[in-house]
Amino acid sequence: MTLTKRLLLLALISVLPAIVIWTYTEVSLRRAREAEVNDLAVRQAQLVGAEIERIFDGVQGLLLAIDETQSIRNFDTAVCSPYLKAIQEKVPYILSFVAMDISGHIRCRPTGTIDTQHYYADRPYFHNALGQKGFVVGEYTPAFEEGGLGRHPVLPLALPIWNDRGDVVGVLAAALDLRWLSEKLKERTVPENGSVTVADRNGIVLVQEPQPERFLGRLLPQEFMAQAKAGEAITAQSTIPDGVRRVLAHVPLQLPPRDIYVNVGLSTKAAFAGINQAAQRGFMLITAALILALSLSALLSRAFITKPFEMVTDGIQAWRRGDYRARIQLPRKSGEFSILAKAFNDLMDDVAERQQALQLSEERARLALEAGHMGTWWYDPDKDAGGWSPQAAAMIGLPEAMATMNPRDWVGILHPEDADRVIEKWRAAVRSRGDYEDEYRIRDKNGNIRWINSRGRVFLDTQKRPVYFVGILHDITEQKHAEEQQRFFLNELNHRVKNTLATVQSIASQTLRTTESPGQFREAFEGRLLALSKTHNLLTRQSWREAELRDVAEQELAPYRKAGDARVVLEGPDVKLPARYAINLGLVLHELVTNAAKYGALSTNVGHLEVAWSVIESEDRPKQLRIRWSESGGPPVAPPKRQGFGSRLIRRSIEGELGGYMVLNFAESGVAYDISVPLTPPASAAA
Repeated sequence: MTLTKRLLLLALISVLPAIVIWTYTEVSLRRAREAEVNDLAVRQAQLVGAEIERIFDGVQGLLLAIDETQSIRNFDTAVCSPYLKAIQEKVPYILSFVAMDISGHIRCRPTGTIDTQHYYADRPYFHNALGQKGFVVGEYTPAFEEGGLGRHPVLPLALPIWNDRGDVVGVLAAALDLRWLSEKLKERTVPENGSVTVADRNGIVLVQEPQPERFLGRLLPQEFMAQAKAGEAITAQSTIPDGVRRVLAHVPLQLPPRDIYVNVGLSTKAAFAGINQAAQRGFMLITAALILALSLSALLSRAFITKPFEMVTDGIQAWRRGDYRARIQLPRKSGEFSILAKAFNDLMDDVAERQQALQLSEERARLALEAGHMGTWWYDPDKDAGGWSPQAAAMIGLPEAMATMNPRDWVGILHPEDADRVIEKWRAAVRSRGDYEDEYRIRDKNGNIRWINSRGRVFLDTQKRPVYFVGILHDITEQKHAEEQQRFFLNELNHRVKNTLATVQSIASQTLRTTESPGQFREAFEGRLLALSKTHNLLTRQSWREAELRDVAEQELAPYRKAGDARVVLEGPDVKLPARYAINLGLVLHELVTNAAKYGALSTNVGHLEVAWSVIESEDRPKQLRIRWSESGGPPVAPPKRQGFGSRLIRRSIEGELGGYMVLNFAESGVAYDISVPLTPPASAAA
């Protein structure tokens, strides 16, 4: 973690107690307010219940007064109906009064009509009034037909009718207007942004604010039904019925007013508005304090920490980039950073002197390694990583900037025939805790083979465990090629001496067959020997650097050509051959000429030889030199039973040294060679 981040963290920690205190205060206030709101909702619900109970008490008193009227007890329709009408007109919240006999027939009502045809004894309030012999609250009734009313929601309230002897002779009922009740409760008890729900004993909604038209006469939601059957007043939060979040207080059916369920809701938004505003102000103050603290910390960190630190690191980075004269210059009164800068400057002065001495030493070592075609390598077993110097990387065909390599990648460039032996020798050096030396072949990215001599030393820790390896790589490819070339030329010299003797014998034999006198024989024989000598002189004069292909061919074929003789035909453009091409093609032509003189077309007087060459250019491959050697008119041709040194020399020179290919055809008319070599030599040939 950076110093700036640590300073900002300290500033944050300094504000943290205020945040904790604010959070604790906020939680405490909310809990206290929540308890207060719950208590307020219960009191509000009880207030609604008390208001309903007051209305019911008023209706009960009115019914008791009516019940004492003689015309009602006697069911004197002519008198009781006008009486009920007069009372109903004075009590607008009662839509109708009705007096029924014990059988449920209508005997008195404000309309003045008597209904003895219909029985209303099936009404719940009728049964309850007769059963309880007291005041009862009915159930939601959408249409009070017994009162002669149309469709209008009412709540029946009933009281038994007693005669003078104290016997129950009927039921007196009053239809309480539910719309009036809703407006009354809304006016007196519904809080702002609050709700009131009143339902009968069956859970049918009698009063609902807000949205009365939507819920009136409907069954309570299942959540409210469970609360209606509870044993005590309880509170809960819900979004029923209109989607607004409220604290709801439920007064169940068992509590006053009995058989009536009351639910009052207080808006949580309104209830917690003051706390939310205070919390918002507190949060803004803490946020402002935190931002101010962090800003001041950032500014102070920039001035007193970050800027001096950047100056220190810039000086170090400049020194690492090679500017050894770079030093750290801090302003005065930088405190501990001044001490740190002085220590770094002193260290830089000391290291610069050592670096200069080390650079001179490394330069001398580098020049020595380059002169000796050598490079250094290293390996760290703990990190399982290794690498080499730029000279060593270039030596094995890798970019000089590639200073490191995974050991498994190094094993991958080893020649398959040498890999197991090299790895085992490496392990043996580790086990013996001594020096390491080995010679092996590697394959570079182009597939070329190079010979490497590797020497190193194992460094051990105090517990005799290998901790580091260093060594030197020496490219001995040229040395190996020189040794191989030396062996090759020794074999070639031996073979050439034999071929030369055979050639001399063939020249002598052919000359003897074609001359008529010893003088002619001597002249022809000496001329052919001289031509053979000129072929060798041509290679010697060119110092193995460059020669014309035609000169090489003519010198080799000169002993077998005479002026005006068409037996040997040379045809092709001028082609300058590099030294290696001249050497190898000279050897190849010498072998072909020797074979032709010993066994082919040049071994008879009627044989014919045609040597033709051409240069073929292509965009996708190097220029190709095509040589066609065609013999005819010689002895019958048959494939040899074994391959002699000459045949191996020809194939090795074409395919191995020059990177070309050769097709040999033993036709009945005479042997034919098709040879193709690239004029741009491959890396192996150039080496």
